[in-house]
Amino acid sequence: MRLLNPFFSRSKREQDKPIRDKLKGKKYFEKMLSIKLGEIADDEKYIQKERNSNDGIVRPFLYWCSAVDHIRAIETNYSMGEDIGQLRKLYTRSLDNYILGANFRNPTYADDLDRISLGILLDIDNTAFNRLADYVLQMDGQAKSVGWTPDQLLWFLLNARLGDDKKQTYADKLAFPKLYKGLFKLTKIIDTQEAKKALEDYIGKWYNLNKDAPWHDNHLMKYCYRGYWAWEVAAVAKIMHIDDSDLRDNPFYPYDMVHWKDNVTTEGYQHNSYSR
Repeated sequence: MRLLNPFFSRSKREQDKPIRDKLKGKKYFEKMLSIKLGEIADDEKYIQKERNSNDGIVRPFLYWCSAVDHIRAIETNYSMGEDIGQLRKLYTRSLDNYILGANFRNPTYADDLDRISLGILLDIDNTAFNRLADYVLQMDGQAKSVGWTPDQLLWFLLNARLGDDKKQTYADKLAFPKLYKGLFKLTKIIDTQEAKKALEDYIGKWYNLNKDAPWHDNHLMKYCYRGYWAWEVAAVAKIMHIDDSDLRDNPFYPYDMVHWKDNVTTEGYQHNSYSR
């Protein structure tokens, strides 16, 4: 598995592009990315070691670690200014491990929300997106016994890309209403100006709402910070076609991730439609 990040082989002009995150500098993120790529390489070694063992069975936890480390690498790359198309490739490469690492006895909602939100923002192909929907459908069926709640927000995001024959409507509440009630209310707003204001109000509260998240205040620690990006908020804004022009420089709103295809005409990228 080739783990060299395209950033380290880019031209000087490309490397001189401004970074997106303003809390840390380029050298910090280069170091952070080097650490994360090393962790991904270690993940792959452990997976291969178990594949080559007598029984050939790989513990799902190892797949999960690899999938999560890939998402962390995407976050770091985005913060340091990487082209979004490169992040899409990194996402796609990690999807198999994400599915194989499913843990129905100890599900992690935050990781699932990040994975689905990024799938929308990176405009992954329909086959890959359908795999995400099948994964959540299976999680909803098998993880209820450990307190998993079929979630309205996850299914709003998924249904936006699914065909009518695959949409699901059984989720009737939010798994974490304290965090996401305001965001889910946004999905019900029809008036464009009201939606714009609600988006700006929610992103203004987003960091403090997540004060109990393990990544909160990571910028105060050494080589833990990857950026504070509200992927799920951006995914909702993209689906709803909300005017987010005033959030272009917001430190939590990944504006470029929403708009990276606005002027892309490169052959091979397909624009997917989103239904409200």
